[in-house]
Amino acid sequence: MFSKFLGCVFSVSVLLICGIDFSSDCNAQDAAKQQIELLEAKLSLAEKTLELLEKECEELRKENARLKADKDKSMNEEGDQFAPGVVWVGEAKTANKPPIRWAISVSERDGRKLAGVIALTTPDGRKVEQPISGTAPATGNGLVVIETPLIGRGQMFMRGRINSGEIALAFSGTTPLGDKHFGSATLRPKN
Repeated sequence: MFSKFLGCVFSVSVLLICGIDFSSDCNAQDAAKQQIELLEAKLSLAEKTLELLEKECEELRKENARLKADKDKSMNEEGDQFAPGVVWVGEAKTANKPPIRWAISVSERDGRKLAGVIALTTPDGRKVEQPISGTAPATGNGLVVIETPLIGRGQMFMRGRINSGEIALAFSGTTPLGDKHFGSATLRPKN
């Protein structure tokens, strides 16, 4: 009888141990299932967040492009240091002669290209005006190239840099009578 009792106790013990193991397998499976569901929810959330961020990024790109276009437009209209109507004034110096008053008035602008008039007063008091054409940066520092058309034998070539709102030019050319001259000029915006 005692052996039957031990057999029953053993059987019950085995069932209890197996039951516990079985229940722990069930708990492990439930925990794994919950972990998978949690990871799937996190993945779904991450995908939705990614979609929202991509939409926001695209909207920001469009806004940036619009702002850049507005800035370029306003710079061409307002901030161009060689916009139509701008006048640059200063003095030109040539070898062994008194300084000559200069003014460059811009009448047309197309990108970097410009057109206008140069007006100067000669040392003997004559006022001379000639059309000009050339290139210059809209903003900031950079190369400025200006020339007058050939009139008779007279023509001028000016090349220099704009730096901190001041143009420093070297020029050379000939008078309508063919006399050669060269020198330098410094100009600042009048308006």
